Amino acid sequence: MKRVIFLSLLFISGLGHAWTHMGSNTFGWKQKKLTFYVNPTHCTIPESELYQRIDNAIRAWNGIPNTDLEIVRSSVVATDGDVQFRAKTATQVPLILCSQQLSDYGSVDANAILGFVPYFDENGEGYVTYSGLVLNAQPGALAELSQLAPGEVELIIGHEIGHVLGLGHSGDADSLMYFQLNKDFLLVTQDDQDGISQLYPRNVLGGALGCASVHRTETKLPIGEAAAVLVFLICLFVFGRFVTSTEQPL
Repeated sequence: MKRVIFLSLLFISGLGHAWTHMGSNTFGWKQKKLTFYVNPTHCTIPESELYQRIDNAIRAWNGIPNTDLEIVRSSVVATDGDVQFRAKTATQVPLILCSQQLSDYGSVDANAILGFVPYFDENGEGYVTYSGLVLNAQPGALAELSQLAPGEVELIIGHEIGHVLGLGHSGDADSLMYFQLNKDFLLVTQDDQDGISQLYPRNVLGGALGCASVHRTETKLPIGEAAAVLVFLICLFVFGRFVTSTEQPL
């Protein structure tokens, strides 16, 4: 029995993950194709550079294989701006915009914060309905957009997009969603991939046999963890059969 318990603890310890979720029991956005709208007004870097950084961040998240989620940037410049976003009357969400006064959103340190996600609203089903990210364009602030290297801007945008999608901070220091951004370039790690795949799992059945609804499970286990649990149960069953057979009288 002690041996079985030891193997169980050893095996289960490998099932841990570092990623977390935003909100309470969130399922992410309900739509599988999510359009980000951008209002470049007040942004302190050229529009072409801003769009390039956003597109690179979106491309990184779209490179994850085990998810049905597709992110795109609208080719139409958003008409909803800072005022509408704060009043929660914006309809072009998720929205990316620049603010010249971060204190409008509360206690935000403009000398330390390049970007943030002020709102993450969910409906009764647990799906995100209203969110977006704000970039620092406050004049004279140390963390103002134009004061940072392009790679840093891209990294922050990628990190904040992760929050908008439904990921919280990760305990994995290599993760893009780590609570301290200690990298020089944008990289989506396995931990990030596991988190986003859990929120937006890939429908491997492709809608065959009328099973298009098989999209997520109530246990909310990622595919990798579910497979690991299955292997563990099989191994435990085989081990139990072996112990039983060896204890039978001759």
